Amino acid sequence: MIIPLRTKTLLLLFFTILLLGTSLLWAESAPPGAADAHRTVTDMRGRTVDIPEDISSIIALSAGSLRLLSYFDAVEQVAAVEDSGHGREISVHDFFYLATYRIARPELQELPSIGSSENHEAIIAENPDVIFSSAVDVSRLDQLQAVLDIPVIAVDADVELNNHQRFFEQLQLLGEVLNEQQRSQELISGIEALLADFEQRRSRTAEPKRAYAGGMMFYGPADLLRTSGDYLPFDLTGTVNVMPSNPSGNLQPYMTSIEHLIKADPRYIFIDAANSHLSRSGFHANKDVYLEHVPAFQNHDVYNTLVYKYYGTNWENQLINTYYAGTVMYPEIYGDIDIARKAEEIWELFFQVPLDYPRVAELQDPGFGPADWY
Repeated sequence: MIIPLRTKTLLLLFFTILLLGTSLLWAESAPPGAADAHRTVTDMRGRTVDIPEDISSIIALSAGSLRLLSYFDAVEQVAAVEDSGHGREISVHDFFYLATYRIARPELQELPSIGSSENHEAIIAENPDVIFSSAVDVSRLDQLQAVLDIPVIAVDADVELNNHQRFFEQLQLLGEVLNEQQRSQELISGIEALLADFEQRRSRTAEPKRAYAGGMMFYGPADLLRTSGDYLPFDLTGTVNVMPSNPSGNLQPYMTSIEHLIKADPRYIFIDAANSHLSRSGFHANKDVYLEHVPAFQNHDVYNTLVYKYYGTNWENQLINTYYAGTVMYPEIYGDIDIARKAEEIWELFFQVPLDYPRVAELQDPGFGPADWY
């Protein structure tokens, strides 16, 4: 059957109008943003990153990234973890619980492993919506994003709470990415209240004490001679840190010497639980020298603290250690503080789950208290 040309033209016009009408109807009924379901954020390295409107699957890479996520309701969105620090690395040490967020979020240990950030195939197989990374090099971040074809958001693992405005900026970034702005503000308000409390106590400090922080964890274990010249508990309590900043300028812990420790003349020493046993051994290896020349050892004013750093900074423990240092050196100002209760309050602020101080002290042995080295 031959269809006349006029009829063909009319049929074509009819179907064109029908198709156009259907398209317009779909456009009017489609939910807002359906055709453009993404948004743009500026990360902690100043990079502009396009991300999906809704985030349901996440991978966190490098030190500090997963800890930051643990402060939000985002842990159940984490698809997989790295080997490093999650009980899968080959090591004679059990480092898992040195990061307090892993005590609060033990389910992280059961997640599948991607190995490391270099295992691109494993990351792609998990198909996350976004990746968080604490890598510092912008070109490395851009390259990773290009290779994976997955948005990579940079976080800052090196920021400390003495630069609280940058830390708050980071919390706001995570709140924006995760659509948890209310949680972000809750954290910021809680930390601001703690910092204000420290400030008013510090203003009452009449005689600043001289103190030393040792046994710090930074790229592996060390004894009491790994120190820090930038130790937040000293800054916030108005204490004189007898050690200078890291000579490299990166504000991280570094190795000092017995001679420098003697010259520094500290009246108080605080030893990080991460290396308390190695620090004890280091003390006994030179016990006579320490007892003869270092006032803190002579007076037995040596105290254990919770883990300050492991795979990034335990920011919540920084604040808890500050209260403990205050109770030791300034009892007239911090006498109202029950350190176990205060620790539990701060952990709940950060992790939104209750943690029992005796349990954490058991895992981050020996917890708070005088060093029984004599």
